[in-house]
Amino acid sequence: MGSLLALVVPLTGAPSASAEPLTPLSPAEVEYLTQLRQVFSQYRDPAEFRSDGELLSLGRYVCEQRDIGIVGSGATMVTPAISQLAFLHLCPN
Repeated sequence: MGSLLALVVPLTGAPSASAEPLTPLSPAEVEYLTQLRQVFSQYRDPAEFRSDGELLSLGRYVCEQRDIGIVGSGATMVTPAISQLAFLHLCPN
């Protein structure tokens, strides 16, 4: 019992980490997520169970890969729905 208490006490004095403030989504990001959810409602895709934050990260990743010349679901390992909607809504022209 004494060793368990010794492990808990040092953790209670640790300062809590503050999170970064949330920023509101841009209209393009909202449209991307809305259309992506509509596409996922029509057919089953493993990515449909990801959070909005993960879907936005995947979309931004697709844009970054396109900037260096890597395009396609085989190259990025991201589903075609995410790639196509990211090209339309998230990637700068």
